[in-house]
Amino acid sequence: MSNTTRFTGKAAAYDRSRPAYPDDALACVLRACNLHAGDAVADIGAGTGKFTRQLLAQDLHVFAVEPNADMRTAACDNLGNDTLFHAVGAPAEATTLPDHSVKAITAAQAFHWFDHEQCKAEFARILVPDGKVALLWNTRDHASPLNRAHEALMEKYRVRYAVHKHDFAHIYDTFFAHWQEYPFHWAQPLDEEGFVALTLSRSYAPSPEDAGYRPLMDGIHKLFAQYQQDGTVSIEYITRVVIGNMQ
Repeated sequence: MSNTTRFTGKAAAYDRSRPAYPDDALACVLRACNLHAGDAVADIGAGTGKFTRQLLAQDLHVFAVEPNADMRTAACDNLGNDTLFHAVGAPAEATTLPDHSVKAITAAQAFHWFDHEQCKAEFARILVPDGKVALLWNTRDHASPLNRAHEALMEKYRVRYAVHKHDFAHIYDTFFAHWQEYPFHWAQPLDEEGFVALTLSRSYAPSPEDAGYRPLMDGIHKLFAQYQQDGTVSIEYITRVVIGNMQ
């Protein structure tokens, strides 16, 4: 299965359950990239538009570059009425955007899917001189017992292909001329339906026809019952923002 098709059929679950990004993380991106209303940004691997929506709310022109048709259609359904939104059906390595056309590039929960050598050249091509790249990761805080239990279930029943880890310091050192990371701690409340959707939104979650699907769902409902308070569970996150210069 190619990287661009792994989320086919998962757009609804992704959009329902995946978190956006905390206000402090957004403010960090705006400040570090010196972004102001009217500036152009390429949001690469935009998915269903989680971070795209937050950029649009700052009156930025956002080119949402997403190769997966299902995810891109969801983004268009969500954001297509905004005149500052521009959907681009292309991969990170060949965005089709003009040379030096964007002040900043963002990639939220997507950088691990890219061919880093190829997109390094592409990013340098489409950025204005001195433009910056902001990579964002919502990583689950493994100090949380719920997160640890959830990950154990996913590991037991997941589809068996490689799962990317978000430790890219060694890649950042060669990808960027200079980079810095900023962490932000926060939590997302989810009801039971959202907790199930979060599970199924993972690229490596089993489909209904897979043997692991039913036991995973049984385990997820039991986990929710164990940890819920007043009908919701709290998913603890550390959002990591990496700001880098290409030159």
